[in-house]
Amino acid sequence: MHRPEFIVPLAALALLGTKHAAGQGSVEAAIRERVTQYEAAYNAGDADAVAAVYTVDGTHTYALGFTHRGRLEIAKGLRELFAGPFKGTRIAITPLHIRVLSSDVALEEASFSLMGLKDASGTALPPVTGLCQGVYQQIGGQWFAAAVQCLVPPLAPR
Repeated sequence: MHRPEFIVPLAALALLGTKHAAGQGSVEAAIRERVTQYEAAYNAGDADAVAAVYTVDGTHTYALGFTHRGRLEIAKGLRELFAGPFKGTRIAITPLHIRVLSSDVALEEASFSLMGLKDASGTALPPVTGLCQGVYQQIGGQWFAAAVQCLVPPLAPR
């Protein structure tokens, strides 16, 4: 025999679980779309469009060890990099894991490959590969990178 006092709460719980699962998927899709926007903007050499992926006060710590703080500094720094050592480079980013921490905060783990770097003599260098961790924040219904930190793992000892 079914006890009616349990049916409504159980049905509500099932709906909440479905909503959370659907919410997780939509957050993942939104963040993956942001990564795609970042890649396209980077590969077009569009520093302002790359910076637009970040919160106004967002930060990006590069694998080389320096940090740009704020959307304006990110754009300025990328313009300098695109005119200098990163001129003509391309990036490929693969989100590996996205985890929703709250209704407006998510964590993304990704791998990247930076291609097209050249040494001082102009000789092409092999791609640089590494990992990034990004904290995303939902603002006004859109997801923005609030903090991204990247690294290139050391070579394994021989």
